Amino acid sequence: MAQDRDISPARRKRLLKTYGSCPVGYTNEDLERFLDLLYGLYSHVYTLAELRQVVVSDPFDRSQAPRQLTLTELTDWLAALLL
Repeated sequence: MAQDRDISPARRKRLLKTYGSCPVGYTNEDLERFLDLLYGLYSHVYTLAELRQVVVSDPFDRSQAPRQLTLTELTDWLAALLL
């Protein structure tokens, strides 16, 4: 699931506008570890086409009904935060 493509500045801006900036209370190191964990969990099991269909809850959304996003959106957002 490793990022084969770079995130363009326009895509990065859209991701940050859609999902927000770094979650409060998390460091870049925390986000890097979480991103590595996601890559490790899914990289050997799924193809890229399948990964685009996996829907997860936003782990940083503490509301009663956390927002849903695809796994690739989550990893792209985390990567954009780390740039």
